[in-house]
Amino acid sequence: MQTLVSESDLPDPENAKAVFAFAMSFNGYEHYGTLEKSSVAAKQKSRETMDELRNELFFAARASRHTDSDRYLEVYRELLPLFRAHLK
Repeated sequence: MQTLVSESDLPDPENAKAVFAFAMSFNGYEHYGTLEKSSVAAKQKSRETMDELRNELFFAARASRHTDSDRYLEVYRELLPLFRAHLK
């Protein structure tokens, strides 16, 4: 699991491959123990911790892969200011 140490670790939101790789560098299934628990946490959108942010993005990327969409990019753009705030 990738640990963020600075804002420079966050990928450019225009680079879809980098955003997807970043999203997949956190495994919400492992972190929460099951797909169901990861899903519940992602849908709650608590956004209070870095792990909650990472899980929400991870889950969006997984869902995007299954639906052949790029919704995860929209989610990343929404979460990016929150990632930055957590890094300060």
